[in-house]
Amino acid sequence: MNIFSNARRWLARFGLVAISMMVLAFLVRPDAACAIAVEPGERFHVSLATPIENNSGYRVWGSRYYPGDVLSDKMSDYFTRRLRQIPRVSVPEVLGVDPYYWSVSEFSERDTIVKINLEEFGYRKKDRIGTQIRWDVALHMYVYNGSSKRLLFDSVIEQRDNRYYPLYTEILESDPIYWDVFEKSPYWPAICRALDDAFEEVVEGFNGYRIVGQIVAKAERVDGSLTVAAKNQDKLYHINIGREDSLKEDDILVVTRASSVRTVAPETPEMHFPQIVGRVRVVFVYQRDAIVEIIKESSLGPIQLGDSISMPLYGGRDGSRLYNGRNGRLYQHNKDGGFNKGRNDKGY
Repeated sequence: MNIFSNARRWLARFGLVAISMMVLAFLVRPDAACAIAVEPGERFHVSLATPIENNSGYRVWGSRYYPGDVLSDKMSDYFTRRLRQIPRVSVPEVLGVDPYYWSVSEFSERDTIVKINLEEFGYRKKDRIGTQIRWDVALHMYVYNGSSKRLLFDSVIEQRDNRYYPLYTEILESDPIYWDVFEKSPYWPAICRALDDAFEEVVEGFNGYRIVGQIVAKAERVDGSLTVAAKNQDKLYHINIGREDSLKEDDILVVTRASSVRTVAPETPEMHFPQIVGRVRVVFVYQRDAIVEIIKESSLGPIQLGDSISMPLYGGRDGSRLYNGRNGRLYQHNKDGGFNKGRNDKGY
């Protein structure tokens, strides 16, 4: 009997510890990473917490007259310039690397603050017949909700490459390294490419911003129209995305429709699964709306009023794929209007 009572007590303690750990994990987990849907015409803030921290131990001096590391400031300037390329985005200054001290009074729930650390920068040089150099760059990026400072997601971005010089070279052999030398070396472009990957993940990829509009009405063809062929009169629709949303003629957009299910999880009582049902091409653009023509739809579920239009805020709009910035996968349309996993530019 003592053996069974001891076993029951041990199981009770183990169960209490397991429940406590589950509750703790739920309380401290970051928000799920997902695309941020932007309303047509909506404007928002995306900011970089400056400066980007250089934790790699590698230092680049401004000049012989400025004996201080400028790599953090150069990376911050480059990333901020990329953020300013996004349509409908303002980039207010957020100073400091500690979220506790951020001043976010002007931020809303849709705004984000990006914090980036350069965690690794290393290079190796081998002289044989010519010079072979290799380099490794690793960034750690944290993306926070602009209003509450909650961590939305974080990501590690790595950049590895090599270059061969047929003649012997002495790149970065001097100490200290000055900025004018470092900028012309292959290492600064490598850091910029890693920052570009981080930028794309914030604004273009699976975790980025997408304008989500709707198909709101069927476009009517007038009698005798020379613009619209009679055979195409059932393929034209009005959408509520326009020129002020950076939409252009000949953009190809994805049309989605979401299923909805009830769950047993109290924190998420309902979940939605947006699925591709077709593609449309923009044929005419107004300031706040546009006319689109169906170029592909599923025979089992044709495009209809109320379907959503998904448009990346930045990047290509060929409608042929959805990009998952977390792992570099491409989702390409299949013959049934759905999508399959494809390969990225690196072939995997």
